[in-house]
Amino acid sequence: MVNQTNDPDAGPAYELAPKNRFFGAICSISNFEFRPGHTVSYLAEVDLTEVEQVRQLASGGRKPSYTAFVVRAVALALREFPYANSRVCRRPWFPFAGVRLQRFNRCDVTVASERNVPGAEAVAFVDVLRDADRLSLTAITEWLGALATSDETTNRQWRQFSQIITRLPGWLSTLLIRLPYFAPSLWVKYRGGAVLISSPAKYGVDVVAGTWSWPLGVSFGLVKRRPVVRGEHVVAAPTFTLSLNFDRRVMAGAQSARFFKRAIDLLEHAVVELGSSPRGAADGGAPSAPSTRPSMIRSRPFDHPG
Repeated sequence: MVNQTNDPDAGPAYELAPKNRFFGAICSISNFEFRPGHTVSYLAEVDLTEVEQVRQLASGGRKPSYTAFVVRAVALALREFPYANSRVCRRPWFPFAGVRLQRFNRCDVTVASERNVPGAEAVAFVDVLRDADRLSLTAITEWLGALATSDETTNRQWRQFSQIITRLPGWLSTLLIRLPYFAPSLWVKYRGGAVLISSPAKYGVDVVAGTWSWPLGVSFGLVKRRPVVRGEHVVAAPTFTLSLNFDRRVMAGAQSARFFKRAIDLLEHAVVELGSSPRGAADGGAPSAPSTRPSMIRSRPFDHPG
């Protein structure tokens, strides 16, 4: 549909884009699940000096990515503060049961990955890293790398999501992608646990603050050298801004602040806290992950370069 102006040489004033199934699916999730009034956001600048030390000491292969450090720090904080590893669960087929807290027994971390689908620039995709607290930085980085190069043939989660949207009637696909919000078992299977991590830092974004479908939304901005006070001196150090958007129904301010502070402490003391392989995880042994075959639809995890 095109709107014409009075001036024939000026061209149309606007046009309505054709229907796009992915756009409709993303709108249905956002309109139905996002509740900004239930959330609060914290932001803090994090000194990454020790993170850079661990990255420089990495032997062989690629350096651990910044997202890998955030994933592991958040997973370890979840393990120490299990009350944060919960979400508010609604079950409409039990109308008199009311809302309940769904507590997660595993420290799974969901990671957002962009999908460049023509005509549907709002599309993003998520995949779940299971038991992230038990994995090394090397294993997490390898999983993120595999996610970056996955496509429908190599990533089951993306294949199921895209096929539901493209092959089913709109009303039915909308219903199916909403089901995890109501069904605890489907949430664990398709959405993971309590936390989602995302970051468009590689595009130069310094600060990210948003509302998510997950009760914990963790984002970080661009890593660069900034002034940091150490004792009586101001020095230049690598930092980023870490943000936490949390559901105030799950935990109050003091409890959420303790969780957030612990994640920051883990990052700022990465040499001791994050640099060694976790107990029970073989260094470099990644969990089941998508193959790294070339993707027909270009995709990347929201990660900072390196």
